[in-house]
Amino acid sequence: MIRTLTCLLLLTLSAPVQAEEKEYLYYRDVTIPAFQNMREFFNLPNRKGNYQVTLVSDSFGPLTFRIIRAEEDVEKEIKRQRSYSVSDHEFHFPFANPEGKYDLIVEMANSNPAGSAKVSVIVVEELP
Repeated sequence: MIRTLTCLLLLTLSAPVQAEEKEYLYYRDVTIPAFQNMREFFNLPNRKGNYQVTLVSDSFGPLTFRIIRAEEDVEKEIKRQRSYSVSDHEFHFPFANPEGKYDLIVEMANSNPAGSAKVSVIVVEELP
């Protein structure tokens, strides 16, 4: 019985969540140590669509957020934002992949020497 409930829970958690014409592809809370950065890679070949990238943090700044478009081995930064807030960092960026040939890389950097930063990474596919 417990094994069955565990399997159902895992299947439920791995299924995409749909709400208000959006499909949540990815949600993760990450911890970035002081003076470190972290990269999240999203493999999106042959997946045409428009995506919304959201990064949220209540940690002490400064934090830097970067959106990078990758095609094969070539990376191009398309957006960078540095936030000096004490808390309430929020970053939104629309990522267009109309031909389905790009991959998405999200990079977060913590420049706070005193401690780590917790950041929520959310990628949403906007349905037509």
